Amino acid sequence: MLDNLRNNLRDAIKKIVKSSGIDEELIKELSKDVQRALLQSDVNVRLVLEITKQLEARSLNETPPPGLSRKDHIVKILYDELAKLLGKETDFDFKPNKQNKIIMLGIQGSGKTTVTAKLAKFLTKQGYSVGVIGADTYRPGALVQLKTMCEKSNVEVYGEPNNKDSPDIVKNGLKHYENLPLDIIIIDTAGRHKEEKD
Repeated sequence: MLDNLRNNLRDAIKKIVKSSGIDEELIKELSKDVQRALLQSDVNVRLVLEITKQLEARSLNETPPPGLSRKDHIVKILYDELAKLLGKETDFDFKPNKQNKIIMLGIQGSGKTTVTAKLAKFLTKQGYSVGVIGADTYRPGALVQLKTMCEKSNVEVYGEPNNKDSPDIVKNGLKHYENLPLDIIIIDTAGRHKEEKD
């Protein structure tokens, strides 16, 4: 899902970058491409309309700052609007001398397991000591995937392949890690299906 979003947004930006000139029609086309990409990734319709409305208004009305081409300015506007939706990069504010916990939540297939492993690798490179709990009991192979990916970063993964009780796995995992000198514990969970009503 995230790969599709990235590819669709990249294709939309390529149209702007490769165009010979920027006009209102091209900006509206970019707006429609962005809408399509976000809606296919299950972003709330209201948010999509808000983002693309701002994208159009700013692209048509703002004058690029000195040294920035109009094309680059439009790409920056798109980045700014998406950053408002997703949040900008910020420094982590983990409490020292304490095991900080991060729980991964989201729709099935949204990339939680992959992001868990990448986040563990990133945090390890930042100097944090990280442990991971694999509590996705619904997707076959989730724990194996998590262990394989985290192994590359020397991050331990706690999991119970024969236990189907996610809260129990998390409780046991936290107990397993409680006396280890870890800064952060990341918990990978099972995703919710997008059609669930509760």
